[in-house]
Amino acid sequence: MKNQLQIQFIDHASIARGFKKHNGNKQMTRKNSKEEFEFHHTLRVRYAESDPQGIVFNANYLVYFDVTITEYFRFHGLPYGESVSTHGIDFHVVHCSIDYKAPAHFDEELQIYVKGSYSGVKIFWDLAVFKENTLICSGNLVYAGVDVVNGGLRKIEPNLASILKLKSKSE
Repeated sequence: MKNQLQIQFIDHASIARGFKKHNGNKQMTRKNSKEEFEFHHTLRVRYAESDPQGIVFNANYLVYFDVTITEYFRFHGLPYGESVSTHGIDFHVVHCSIDYKAPAHFDEELQIYVKGSYSGVKIFWDLAVFKENTLICSGNLVYAGVDVVNGGLRKIEPNLASILKLKSKSE
């Protein structure tokens, strides 16, 4: 008897329909509307980002989040590398979470929305990925500021927060 590898392809459209029935409307809600965000970056799903099931592999959304935050820095006149060289601070991800709502596929155009706030040594990023008006996923990243000289934690300075248009968590 031969061992044969069997690959079963999943009908994601059926799953999405079942998800919609189970979870109500997967369209934008007030909590996850595009209007609540300060910036967005558009990208197209590349073939290499898709899994054998034909959808974006889940971990790639963290890459999309990272690319969008990098573009957010650039949009505010501070390319990411300059935060290190000019302000002496680097950032380490200390937390991430993603809530998946619907699949995205190869060659689809996605808009990744972001807004940030800060408190002490941390920057809190709220993100949402949309395909047109459909919420694909939402997530959070927390960065900890690290001093590039001594490697210790470093507070987010008000001038850096101002450049990046970050809101204080106390506001």
